[in-house]
Amino acid sequence: MNKTGQLSQRFRHAIEQGHLRAGDRMPSLRKVCQDHKISITTAQRAYAELEKLGLIESLPRSGFRVLARSSALPSNLPLNSDGSGIRIEHLTSALPMPWGCPYMNPALINTTPLNRALTRALRDYRYALSGNASTGYEGLRRELTLRYLAQGVELDGDELLVTCGGMEALNLAIRAVTKLSGSQAMLVLTPAFPALFDQLDQLGVTVHTLATPPGQPLDLERMEQLILQHQPAGILAMANFQHPTGLTMSDHDKAALLALADRHRLPIIEDDTYRELYFGESAPLPLKAYDQKGSVLYCSSFSKSLAPGYRVGWIAAGRYRDSILGLKLCSSLSTPLPSQMALARLLSGGQHEDMLSLLRSRLQANWLAMSQQLAVQMPAGARQITPQGGYFLWLELPEGSDCRARLPAAMQRGMHFAPGSLFFRDAQPRLNAMRLNFSYFDPLQQHNGVAMLAESLTKLD
Repeated sequence: MNKTGQLSQRFRHAIEQGHLRAGDRMPSLRKVCQDHKISITTAQRAYAELEKLGLIESLPRSGFRVLARSSALPSNLPLNSDGSGIRIEHLTSALPMPWGCPYMNPALINTTPLNRALTRALRDYRYALSGNASTGYEGLRRELTLRYLAQGVELDGDELLVTCGGMEALNLAIRAVTKLSGSQAMLVLTPAFPALFDQLDQLGVTVHTLATPPGQPLDLERMEQLILQHQPAGILAMANFQHPTGLTMSDHDKAALLALADRHRLPIIEDDTYRELYFGESAPLPLKAYDQKGSVLYCSSFSKSLAPGYRVGWIAAGRYRDSILGLKLCSSLSTPLPSQMALARLLSGGQHEDMLSLLRSRLQANWLAMSQQLAVQMPAGARQITPQGGYFLWLELPEGSDCRARLPAAMQRGMHFAPGSLFFRDAQPRLNAMRLNFSYFDPLQQHNGVAMLAESLTKLD
């Protein structure tokens, strides 16, 4: 590659990575020549290439500035022609319609009450430092216990440990059960979120899966066969508002799952991260509520609701509490205190209820608007799974459709989705399915978006 191409590629990469943002001024041509030891002609040609790509624009007598990118496909994504190579972390909020993004749209969250709670809580920060135990800030642990009690879930305060987000809670739980059992295998109910598979891979755990088709009861007979065949260390399940379908396991299936696990003396690691984002009258009971023997390691956080970015999660570890605490001491030691104090203050003051109520209302409105448009625009035979909570919508197209192969075309039009294949480890991934994040759906600004998505899915190569 010649010097012109090298320079334009370097700046293009900086723009795509967000190091140079819309509105930023580009270095002057003279400075580029000095920094890169090139001629003015080479610098001019490189900038001309960036202009042709729609990445920068020339300003009269003022140099160049970076343009907002609306629909270009980032060149650094490892997409093949069939859409393979995509990972969930590639589906960022950089595009105008980032419906494949795994995170909540921050625009829906009223952060003012939490900001105030943090300011007030920090007045007592110096005094709280003396009691910053590895188990977590006592004020937050107390508020969490009381909140669960009000929702009909009794948690033993001694078993509750505060973690650095829900992912650390899951990590500690997986490490504890595999270490104590001697087995390096886990049984995962799918679909499941991709980061869980990545975490299991990083820990060297062999994954065995049991597919749970939306709307169908658990196949307990098949599950027992898998348990006997693979002797897993435990079962990983998301009983409420499963990611990515948003569905909740029936009370009958919850009790039956726990009974099966107890019969085989297997722990269940339960992820209840989306608990507060229910669409009914109240949050459904978790598996932990049925646990009489301390065999459920219950993991949750406020990262998907009240406090994204605060990295506060927790685990009610049952009989594994001492092992979890030992692992916590050897990894992160303790969870950052200011964020715990802020959440404790918010919960004790009661402001969180209005925040959550408003958030649930906004999410339901977005879901309804997107669902109505999908019903009109998607091809015959497409099926939406009605979520019971969370902020994801699971869409299944007719058999034979390959959503993954249509992802590059959608991204060229300024949108993306999460292909269904990301959520399974089965031999036959669900190529005809996708996950849509309706928290990012704006029915006013994106009224043509669903039609564009439908066209991208049906467009012939």
